[in-house]
Amino acid sequence: MTSDRQMAANRRNALRSTGPRSPEGRDRSSRNAQSHGVLSERVTTDGEGGDLYRQMLSELIAEYAPRSETEHLLVQRLANLFWRERRLIHAERQELSQIEGNIFETASGSSTSLPISRQLLIGRYQTMITNQIAMTIGQLNILLKREID
Repeated sequence: MTSDRQMAANRRNALRSTGPRSPEGRDRSSRNAQSHGVLSERVTTDGEGGDLYRQMLSELIAEYAPRSETEHLLVQRLANLFWRERRLIHAERQELSQIEGNIFETASGSSTSLPISRQLLIGRYQTMITNQIAMTIGQLNILLKREID
């Protein structure tokens, strides 16, 4: 447990912080650790098509026609999961294109596939996202069926 003295020292130290102070700086620094965005808390990044995401979300809302807050949240979750799956595919393509771009710089006969550790990581993310999509669709179908009955 933190003592009162330690909390006071923490407050004094925080006053000397050199971190970002403007909203733009804070927003920028909030993305410092983002490498591929698959596990990001934000749904879209600055370079991605936010309009495309919003279009996908509105089409899923039209498809599932959520009536309750829970259903609406599940449809939003489904859109987020599909977007992350799209991002994962894009990240894999980028890595492969970087490898293919470097082929001419390496010895002949070099492999154009991703290292096994990267393949396993991408596979793990893909499995995780696929399972979450299936669970979310199942939960939505249960709720929608319950309302019909």
